[in-house]
Amino acid sequence: MHILFMVFRFAPHKGGAVIVATEIANNFARLGHKVTILTPDLKQSGEKYEPKLHENVKIILSNTPSRENLKIAARRCKSNLEKKGKELGEKNKFDFVLTIFHPFHLVPNAAISCAKYLKIPSIVKVDDAIYEKASGLKSLQRRVEKMISTKALKNATQILVVNENTKNIMTSYYNIPKEKISIVPNGVDLSFFNSSSKDPKKIVFSGVMYHHRGLDVLLDAAPKIIKKHSDVKIILLGDGPEILKLKDIVKKENIESNVIFKGWIDRKEIPQEISNATIAIGPLKKTTVTEHALPIKVLEYMASSLPIIALDGTLPSDVLQNEQNGYFVKNSTDLSDKIIKLIEEPELVKNMSHKSLEMVQKFSWKNIIESILSINKKSQKI
Repeated sequence: MHILFMVFRFAPHKGGAVIVATEIANNFARLGHKVTILTPDLKQSGEKYEPKLHENVKIILSNTPSRENLKIAARRCKSNLEKKGKELGEKNKFDFVLTIFHPFHLVPNAAISCAKYLKIPSIVKVDDAIYEKASGLKSLQRRVEKMISTKALKNATQILVVNENTKNIMTSYYNIPKEKISIVPNGVDLSFFNSSSKDPKKIVFSGVMYHHRGLDVLLDAAPKIIKKHSDVKIILLGDGPEILKLKDIVKKENIESNVIFKGWIDRKEIPQEISNATIAIGPLKKTTVTEHALPIKVLEYMASSLPIIALDGTLPSDVLQNEQNGYFVKNSTDLSDKIIKLIEEPELVKNMSHKSLEMVQKFSWKNIIESILSINKKSQKI
């Protein structure tokens, strides 16, 4: 098969969505399929993500107005992407168009339009279905974006969501018929991560430091943990809009020797940084973004045999089973108590680690790709 995969950002840009897109493309290619990536030529800034791409993966950049400004480019990229997608489709026999939805950009709108023009199926993978609630002028903007996204999504052949909660959002918020929606979770490259020897007092977070990650909750819990175990290390991998606020908290609490900001590190170094920890931190705030979400980082924690701690109501139950492969907590006090418990009970950590590794096996990218191919095959018979 030959797949046209239209995404807003692709390597060498960094971020969770880019990793997802790369893994999907490479795993299609490993199964013998050709993948043409069509993506806006956004200006590259900061650290680069440069994964090895399979020879069956080809990247084509589309000229994009305002490419230096991400927010403006997100809206203005549609016309040129659509034009280029149609042009490519007339020269190549694509079997279907795949895209990843986020309300922030209009790439899915272009992808669905291309598929309709080329008379082939369009499959939309939805990870982030909606924004957090907004007020004032921004709420008006959200309503306009909702109208535009709804119109596009209703024309898609199939919509893939990570869980039942996102499926409900697609039906209630965007009025998408249930028969168009299939549940296909995110995946993880199980061979990339490992279960190395653990540092019994190392706690790790990996990812973009957004407000909804709740790292301030972790830092609020830190003094109590450090008072009990003065040599504990909290390793924060990544960067983001909250980092200055978080550094201020660390300085104010005088815990600089225990909390280490490592910033963005090479993707190849992440498995070791994660795997030798003892405890991994999932979302610690419940928002429309984190409610029953399935972040890639959490699957990576599980593939590294780590117990996970997250706020109650965030991760789905097939990812975090309370008291089995980690804990759901209610607040920073509960969080500190659970971390101290895991530090002091290595046998409990060992059991939870095994459970995480056991649970993550079904999330291999090979299984996810085969599900997408199966859904596409069924949609063509309808």
